[in-house]
Amino acid sequence: MKKSLLFSAVFSLAVAAFAQSVPAEREARADIPELLAGVWRGDDRLVLFGKDGNEFAAVLRVFSGRYADRAAEPVSYTEYATRDRNDTTARVAEHIEISYITLAENESRTAGAYELQIRYPGSGEYAYVPLAVIGGDIYLAFLVKGSARDADGQPVLAGDADNREGFWRDCGAAPGLLVSPPTVKKERMGYYFSGDAFYHIRYWETEMPFTYEQAEFSDGEQSFSVDKYVRSAGKVYTSCTGRRTQIRNISKSSELPAHRFDDDGIICAFGSPYLVRVDGGESRDDLLRLTEETNSAPRPPRKSVFPVTFPNVRWPKYEELDIYDPATWNRRMLDVGK
Repeated sequence: MKKSLLFSAVFSLAVAAFAQSVPAEREARADIPELLAGVWRGDDRLVLFGKDGNEFAAVLRVFSGRYADRAAEPVSYTEYATRDRNDTTARVAEHIEISYITLAENESRTAGAYELQIRYPGSGEYAYVPLAVIGGDIYLAFLVKGSARDADGQPVLAGDADNREGFWRDCGAAPGLLVSPPTVKKERMGYYFSGDAFYHIRYWETEMPFTYEQAEFSDGEQSFSVDKYVRSAGKVYTSCTGRRTQIRNISKSSELPAHRFDDDGIICAFGSPYLVRVDGGESRDDLLRLTEETNSAPRPPRKSVFPVTFPNVRWPKYEELDIYDPATWNRRMLDVGK
């Protein structure tokens, strides 16, 4: 009887532990998150996340931004404005379908991290582009605070802007929101914030299944626990080899690269914004108007193939000479043309 009870208790603990490690399914929705809706401008493109039919459109700004190519848009756009046909444009625009997975949002709803599940024409698999929105800016390199176990179950996270201690997982992996499938990074860099120290945790791509298993590392004085696995852009990354749970070769620094935190302290973005929100840009009409403004703007004159050259004449400083001194008259005549 005692053996039976002991076996039941052990089995129950094993089942509970397994249930905690099984990852939750992330739901991809067609509805565009409120923080993403609108027109965005980057150095080389205009992007629309439109609420009207959950549409997506991308306009590439080529030739140093002087020409706007409507590279990706719904079929219905041609009913409102005919696409240009020239050596730059494709015959038919790409028709890209996007669903949205919410990774995390702060309680004040001023920032969020999302993963775009993208279906490109002719591709049998989904591509994934993670991005973060902070204020009116979109970033591709970013961290989300806390374990994936907590965020996957409830993506609206409570943060403390004054307390940033703990594990921050790296969720950005794609080079951009492109009109063709992007190449995803093979390594990630998570962080653990502790006081004035920042511990760098390297993750690399693996074929291991994703779980909520924890791993540990030590700096010789303290031990810390972090997620062993990170999933991002449809890939799984690990910080340990095989079944091990001890992380080795941890590096430590006293400062972060150029970064920006959201107001609640749950998202940390690195570098410059990838896209910036266009004030007043909300719909297809706004995107087409910006495209037309770019293409109708006057072009600067072309540089001459044979640039004009001017003679290099050295003129003496005659103001320093006495014009009434006969000794200088011949000198002035000889200087002309030199």
